[in-house]
Amino acid sequence: MAIKKLLYGTNTVVLALVILGIVLAINFLSKRFFNRLDLTENKMYTISKSTKKKLKELDDVVRIAAYFSKSPVQVSRIRGEVKDMLDEYDAFGSGNLKIDFLPIGDDEDFKQNLRFMGIPEVQVNVREKDKIEVANVYMGIAILYEDKKEVIPVIQNTSSLEYDLTSAIIKLTNKETSTIGFLAGHDEFDINAQNNAQLRQELAKQYEIQKVEIKGGKPIDEKISTLVVAGPKSTIGEREKYEIDQFIMRGGKAIFLIDSINMPPGTIQANPLSTGLNDLLSHHGVKLGNNLVADYASHDNLTYSQGGFMTVTRPYPYFPKVLKEFKFLTGETSEGLAADHMITGRLDSLTLPWTSSLEILSTDNQQVKADILAQTSKGSSTVQSPYDLNPGGQQFRPPSSSQKSLTVAAILSGEFKSFYNGKDIPPIADDATADEETDDSRPETISEGKPTKIVVVGTSHILNQVSPAGMAFFQNTLDYLALGGELIGIRSQKLSDRSFQTEPGNTARFFIKLICIGLVPILVAIIGVMRFLLKRRARQMVESFGRV
Repeated sequence: MAIKKLLYGTNTVVLALVILGIVLAINFLSKRFFNRLDLTENKMYTISKSTKKKLKELDDVVRIAAYFSKSPVQVSRIRGEVKDMLDEYDAFGSGNLKIDFLPIGDDEDFKQNLRFMGIPEVQVNVREKDKIEVANVYMGIAILYEDKKEVIPVIQNTSSLEYDLTSAIIKLTNKETSTIGFLAGHDEFDINAQNNAQLRQELAKQYEIQKVEIKGGKPIDEKISTLVVAGPKSTIGEREKYEIDQFIMRGGKAIFLIDSINMPPGTIQANPLSTGLNDLLSHHGVKLGNNLVADYASHDNLTYSQGGFMTVTRPYPYFPKVLKEFKFLTGETSEGLAADHMITGRLDSLTLPWTSSLEILSTDNQQVKADILAQTSKGSSTVQSPYDLNPGGQQFRPPSSSQKSLTVAAILSGEFKSFYNGKDIPPIADDATADEETDDSRPETISEGKPTKIVVVGTSHILNQVSPAGMAFFQNTLDYLALGGELIGIRSQKLSDRSFQTEPGNTARFFIKLICIGLVPILVAIIGVMRFLLKRRARQMVESFGRV
């Protein structure tokens, strides 16, 4: 008996140690190998691989302080969504991410500190018992790193919260902020214009923005990492092209959004446009066509006013819509957006208004690789001047022949050779004011450049049209060139608001409470009755079998 008790006690201790070891092993492994289940329709609480990668790379503590009022309902709902997102961040923070939901104090000093931090007190309408009242609330986040901070002042929805949080973390933790230069002086797209404020604010979250004028012969500032040449409306002179060429030779990245037509503002009339850049681009491997692309199989609509009283929407082939994949009635498929490239891989479609075609050229430079980013469907053709772009004045019929897929966006990567190799430095234009730096003090022309990238698109209208996909394409391109693609994987997810839109009346509220309170015991009772009947049936079968 004593031996049995000893064996029993020993087995119990061993079993307890085994269970404890299993629990510790599971706990150890769960911190390193775990997965989180997101059952929402758009995976709105699942952060992207880009964010996870950045969080794992943190080498010092980043603190996120959330300041949210607990009421009213619309604020508490957003507060809950923000908390769910921050819990996801915390799970991948590797110990270097500290997240706090701080209580909102009532004293004036606390509110003043929040104002100094950049988080304002905002007013929201609250409806209670058929009355509308105004409540003062806080709905902001501060991201702190060392002695620097970034603030999201007001969070009214969480559709872009991951992008805002991760871009703030990248901006704080990166040693240097990338500078984007927009070429000016030729009536280009003006990033500082009032109607471009939204894009400017988005870019300012991650980049320094600088206007670039080079008519005076001054080299492009070396702190600029990426140069944007967007929609010049006049010819770019030889000296300016030389400065652009040398910027690329020094390893600078460039985005060329070039129009082949000039459309006066507020009109739909078009004339051919020569920017003088085609020889430079052709030298590097991409030729811009003097045409417009019309895609008769895949295009967007154009909405316009007719007679000043009526708004009309019509299919418009001059707005080619590039899909991820084109499918034809014959069963054939063709790629539209490059699925394996970081810039376009997450886009479902891209509309390119009034775009020209691109041709990839063979050059003697084997160090440069050309990749197509976007190409139209096989139902496309080019249209030559004179252009009739009026959607109401013609019937868009595809030509009987010459329809094919056309390239409209491409990227060149590698070590480029200067267009001005073996040539004299072009003189400064007569109508330009010369810079203090003379050509005598300039270094010699760089003939072979450092590894870099050039993106060419046959239109600049993706920046002027209100198109989320066009903006995403442009921002993805900037991110890929300037940051190496850190933010591309973050998608702006849409939330579905499934809350009650109206407050139920007293009778409806009573029945809702009755269902919520009574449904659970009713279900338990039903399950109990079913279990009793099944057991009785089984017992009857056993008794019957036994008699046989």
